[in-house]
Amino acid sequence: MLRLSLIALALLSGCQSIEKPHQDSRAQLSQQRAQAIPSPAQMRVDIDVAGRTSTLNHIDITYVGKQIPRTYSEGKITNSRGYNWWVSKHFALKSDLSEEKVRLYLELLEMSYPHYVELFGMAPANIEHQRIAVVYGSSRERVREAMLDDGFLRGVHKTAGGETMYYNRAGYSFPSHRQHHQRYIVIHETMHAFHMALNGHSTWAPNWITEGMADAIASHTYDSNKKQLRVMVFDRAPMNYQSLGLAQYHQNAQPSFEQINDDPQLRRGLNFFIVHFLLSDPIRYQYFKRYLSSLMALNPDSEATLPTANALLKETFADWPKLERDFARFVHSAHPSFYIVRGPWEQNGAGYWLRSNDQKQLQRLDITPKHNATHPVLDYPAPASHPAINPIGKESFSALLTLQPEQHTRGEIGFGLLTKLTTDSLAKRAGLTDKAEFEQDQMIKVILKDGTRLSVDNTSKGTSQEIALTPSVLQSLKQTSQLGVNLQRTHAGLAIEIKSGSSQQNVLFKMADDTLSAINFQQVTLLGRNMNHTITPYLFGHTYKVPELSKDTANPWYFANAALAHRAFNTCVEFSAQLPGCMATLRELLAQQTSVTKHPVISKNLYSLMQDWQGKLSDSALFALSGIELKLRFDGQTPFIFAHNPSEQAAEVTLQNGTSYSLLPGTHNLPLSAKQSKVDYSVSWKGLTQPGQITLENQHFDGVYLNAQLHRDKSDIEITLTGPYSGDTHGKLSVQFLPYQTPEAQPTLWEQDVTIAPYEKKRWQPHLNEPGKLENGVLKVIAVLDVDGEPIRLVERFKL
Repeated sequence: MLRLSLIALALLSGCQSIEKPHQDSRAQLSQQRAQAIPSPAQMRVDIDVAGRTSTLNHIDITYVGKQIPRTYSEGKITNSRGYNWWVSKHFALKSDLSEEKVRLYLELLEMSYPHYVELFGMAPANIEHQRIAVVYGSSRERVREAMLDDGFLRGVHKTAGGETMYYNRAGYSFPSHRQHHQRYIVIHETMHAFHMALNGHSTWAPNWITEGMADAIASHTYDSNKKQLRVMVFDRAPMNYQSLGLAQYHQNAQPSFEQINDDPQLRRGLNFFIVHFLLSDPIRYQYFKRYLSSLMALNPDSEATLPTANALLKETFADWPKLERDFARFVHSAHPSFYIVRGPWEQNGAGYWLRSNDQKQLQRLDITPKHNATHPVLDYPAPASHPAINPIGKESFSALLTLQPEQHTRGEIGFGLLTKLTTDSLAKRAGLTDKAEFEQDQMIKVILKDGTRLSVDNTSKGTSQEIALTPSVLQSLKQTSQLGVNLQRTHAGLAIEIKSGSSQQNVLFKMADDTLSAINFQQVTLLGRNMNHTITPYLFGHTYKVPELSKDTANPWYFANAALAHRAFNTCVEFSAQLPGCMATLRELLAQQTSVTKHPVISKNLYSLMQDWQGKLSDSALFALSGIELKLRFDGQTPFIFAHNPSEQAAEVTLQNGTSYSLLPGTHNLPLSAKQSKVDYSVSWKGLTQPGQITLENQHFDGVYLNAQLHRDKSDIEITLTGPYSGDTHGKLSVQFLPYQTPEAQPTLWEQDVTIAPYEKKRWQPHLNEPGKLENGVLKVIAVLDVDGEPIRLVERFKL
């Protein structure tokens, strides 16, 4: 089975504040004083959430050194040489990186957390006591060392940039040379760990869910100055999965949704398209959330996962043939606004910068948005206004150049106005061909060279013009490191206004009429070479701004009360016979709610609609109307009912022993006795009452564990091994004895080949000959296993 990892193809395309060591000095970390591990409840994170955008206001991060925090990898993760532990509210990070990087990754994960919860429609049970484990090492080899320490017999796969392991539900990552990917990989792998924390594993879902959702949420833009993260970005430049998806779509004969679901091979671009397609309509998104919840409840494993997922798709979505047609239209309408022709381009907010390299050619990033597309275009925050920028409308273009102070006088940075793109260049962007001669594209290049002069080259005519920056502009540029370049077309040529601080320079570059008429100021390319400067393009059609919501919501449609909307949807689906026309009514209502200004009115209308429906339904509609969920979960070995009440009214849960609990809005852990095999209960809410039952018998399961118990007389040992959640597991069990003083030539006392199925528990009771000799030494039970493709070594020791 495929590991949850980043494959090479994708690589190519409050509490206490931390004491301040010197940045980038790992030695300083060991000199910090580790603090006691605070509970999640003791830690604060303050984030403004507006749809798919999180803005960080405050975060508590605590350095805890070698103390291992309690996580969902409990008992299956340990310490490693040079690594230390850090915790935030929801995450525990084991790393050998600098404090600067540790803080960045924990900030990114806490900003991502509300979106993980929103996308799955649930948070992990017991998150108030356990954290999600994350390992981020400084190199592939150092991560391999950490994995060996945790019992694995290998490191991250050679074709992967990170990997989340089924055995211990922990994500292992290491930094590539790209800063964008360094952020991407931790968001991606931790999404897998979050997925596993929900019910112990992720193999109940096909690839398009496991990898598609992780890639979709990790497809991000990040503004380091604003501490602002936007996730699930469909249209962006670095790691452009829209372009990858189009190429895979055509290379694989335009597969259907069903064919992608049934394909065990990982195709990231196609999975990315499916997830964004399901998010692209408010009602379709509700179906998707219902589908995820239903599939997780079915909990298929191994060979049953794909056929179960396929059957449930047809059962969940009301009109499957229409969904297939809509998916095909969605893919065919896709038009990536960005195409990186050459270069190690990075993105920070709405700006783009180049990592220096030794390339002789200009590095090139094309931006050609198609604003009549039916999918999101440039769907991340537009650049803020700046005094050096003076856009005057659609027939103009502006760019802000931000220079690295130490590199003012070297390198080239600028842009090109694209006047003609070749047929194969256009086909390459659409995924229709593998090769294109981009050098044949025509443009007007406007480039700042050596920080002192501006050149304008017309590639179609082979002409070049150049001017020097005035002394006042140069002086201001030296002080501010920023230069605004504003262009507009005039009857005489291309007028360029150059601004830096209070200094300004105006130049007219004369051009032929046919050249001027070919200019489209919204079809540009960013150009650079031999520097790390940043260019921020100001495009007329880039208008997205993060809305100011009256209440935080991670719902991508800005639903003011997303839980209420989903309750209404589920009620309509389950009781459509009693509520004729409910889906049409709901669709109309939710379509209006995507308007932020109408939130209060729409929420009031949803309440009224639900009240009306309740009058038409009986007690059997309680769970749909209220959204209340009761699930069996375990805190270690202790069972409890994880109760979630998303409604605005309190409910009451009464257990069969007469114990009652008031279920206020929010989540609650209701204690249970491990001695019970079944628990009957009843729920009362707004005059409705509905019974239910929870089965405890043989429900506790936590994946692969080895347990051994030695009898007092040492003649027998009982070995218990539990199987995985999914896949084939086989290997070898052995019992060895090693004395302290007399060397032993044959330490193995017993050995057995083993195979074990998902959810299976097996016991062995090997008899140990001559138990009187088993003293003054160590008795070891060793399991060397291949667990669904993960080679691990588990050991139990007895000191005799």
